[in-house]
Amino acid sequence: LDMALLRRRVDAVSRGEAGARLFDLDPMVPGQRLVLPAPAAFVDVCRAATNAEGVLCMFGRQGLRINSHGVEVEVESIGDADARGGAEVALRAGRLCRAFESGAEEGSRWLGRQARVRWVAIDGAEAVEGATESLGPVTEAATAELLASLGPLVEEWISLLRSTSRERSPGQLDAVLDDLGPLPGESRPNARALWVAGLINPLPALGVALEVRPAALMAATADERIRVAEFGLRDSIQRLRSPGPPF
Repeated sequence: LDMALLRRRVDAVSRGEAGARLFDLDPMVPGQRLVLPAPAAFVDVCRAATNAEGVLCMFGRQGLRINSHGVEVEVESIGDADARGGAEVALRAGRLCRAFESGAEEGSRWLGRQARVRWVAIDGAEAVEGATESLGPVTEAATAELLASLGPLVEEWISLLRSTSRERSPGQLDAVLDDLGPLPGESRPNARALWVAGLINPLPALGVALEVRPAALMAATADERIRVAEFGLRDSIQRLRSPGPPF
């Protein structure tokens, strides 16, 4: 038994740190569900994760740079393998995390890269296993008004999406809402903003909104995060109101 290694692991846990395999297939916010046809290499990684052999995280990227914040993903299901060992994989986004170390891509985006992450509580009062960091509260009075406006804007967006028949498949919006759960209340400003980002940028994409998930995840403050969500929501409403393709 390597006592030095064991001590380092215990210290890492106490600091809210974990080793993880980081993928940059799609930015995700907590609650989102990603279903994708995956090659054998990724299926093998997912099978190992279901056997408690590692943590999987999903991050977005800008060019060659991996975003600072992403989510832990749990493997919900793995379909029957095809002739080459590939299968349909369903992933569910859970805990928010921040990557503070990441290695190079290991030959393929399907193999990901080694990373170290810290778990982040979305709002200070929210208990998150292992979290030692937290997204901050609202500090600007004007932002509180924006926060309250998100509820009516969400209702308008949902109504417009249904009335303009913009769903890519029957029942898509209902499935998205089921994945995300109810809109968080104003007492959870960061969760509320991330929820809005997940609504207008669902998986699979609707193609009716600007991509705001990376900006919402990486916003430096709750005020900035809410402004990102509110801007994306209002912009999408205008696109839904306009005739013709949204982009």
